[in-house]
Amino acid sequence: MLGGLLLLPAAARAQAVPRTDTPRAGTLRFTFEPVITTWEREFIDNRHERRIGASLPAKVFVREERRVTAFAFDFGVTNRLAVSVYVPLVRVNTHATFPLDSAGQQAPDSAAQALDSLLQDTTYAFDPIVNTSRRLRYFAGDIEVLAKYRLLETHSYALSGAVLVRLPTGHEDSPNNLFDISTGDHQTDIEIQVAQELTLFDRLWLNGMVRLGRQQPGTRARRVGPQSTLLLPHAALATLAWDPGDYAAVDVAPMLRLAKHFGVGVTAGYWTKQRDHYRYRSAQDSIDVATRLGAAVNASVLDAGTGVRRTRLGVALTYLGSDVEGSLSFEQTVSAAGGLVPVATVFRIVMRTSRWPF
Repeated sequence: MLGGLLLLPAAARAQAVPRTDTPRAGTLRFTFEPVITTWEREFIDNRHERRIGASLPAKVFVREERRVTAFAFDFGVTNRLAVSVYVPLVRVNTHATFPLDSAGQQAPDSAAQALDSLLQDTTYAFDPIVNTSRRLRYFAGDIEVLAKYRLLETHSYALSGAVLVRLPTGHEDSPNNLFDISTGDHQTDIEIQVAQELTLFDRLWLNGMVRLGRQQPGTRARRVGPQSTLLLPHAALATLAWDPGDYAAVDVAPMLRLAKHFGVGVTAGYWTKQRDHYRYRSAQDSIDVATRLGAAVNASVLDAGTGVRRTRLGVALTYLGSDVEGSLSFEQTVSAAGGLVPVATVFRIVMRTSRWPF
């Protein structure tokens, strides 16, 4: 009965809020979820934007793109308890060029030519300003393993709790490429999720989720210096002990059913993360960096700008058939503060079906 009353939650994940239901005992639910995220600008403070690479001494046009092709498998252990695995394949691509002439050919001015030479000088040893090569576009993302339990289920209300472990299978960005994109943090996260669904008048569905994440310490290769400074010398490169900040998120996704199998809605999400903390793994690492630079530099200089928060708004459409579900959503980051946050546009499609595997 609840499945009929809560028709609209069927594509909740497309609205950035996973729904509360689980597959029935012995049922395997398969989800295909491609997500495309693009951005050309970044927030430098709340509601203030600038193009990527604006601090460089020459104009560079940069467009970042991350495409996640994800497959999720949920298995119902009981009618209320389910376990799942989420496997993402990530394609990253950076379109980075100097200004083009009227014929569409690259014709960098003297400042751009000087920057190109500077990047490849042994002092900096950065990769040149070019698009991402094919061999560096495809990587695995961070695989997620989740256990979810439906705590409460009534005529018009449902509540679930889940524990998620995000594994360090992703690929970090390179400290030697100014505009490289990571596919994951390559460290372990533990996340607690609480989701709720409320149906009013058999037409209006209110879905919400709270997520709390604990990020485990790891290591990260970085050039030690202010994160607002892109051109840091290669001598500042070190592998550091890294303690990423914990995070919290609140997402809501009200939706209105317009027909038996079709609904539309809006999405709103708020995400905040505490500061990361960097330190040298040993006193010798600190001495080595100081020797190469000619002056001591505290690794904690990297902490600034890593505590961020952002707000994202969007719209969503959903369809539910007898044995398949489908939905799509469009979201935009509208404000951010605390550090450099992409002004990202997110397009997501969800296709889902359930089967008895045995």
